[in-house]
Amino acid sequence: MSLEKFKIVSPKDGQSVDNIFENVLINLDHIISLKPIRMVVEDKLVKGFWIRTTNGKKYRAVEIPLKLSAMVEEDESHKSNTLLSVLGEDLIQQEVLN
Repeated sequence: MSLEKFKIVSPKDGQSVDNIFENVLINLDHIISLKPIRMVVEDKLVKGFWIRTTNGKKYRAVEIPLKLSAMVEEDESHKSNTLLSVLGEDLIQQEVLN
């Protein structure tokens, strides 16, 4: 078993547009796909990842382990870390997540 920490976006309820962020341990052996996406978080467009697992669950992550982001990202300058840039603005993602 190879557990790694991910920060995922989880809606408070099915009808809410507000988001909360949760740290989740996911077994890397159960990840089917990991895709870079752009998503809206608190009215900001941010870089994130779409994760699918073998049990059919799907997650939207704003932070993933660095070794996984290195495999997904095309360009070295876009590597994921704890502070991701908000697209199209000078703010940093950490300001959105606080």
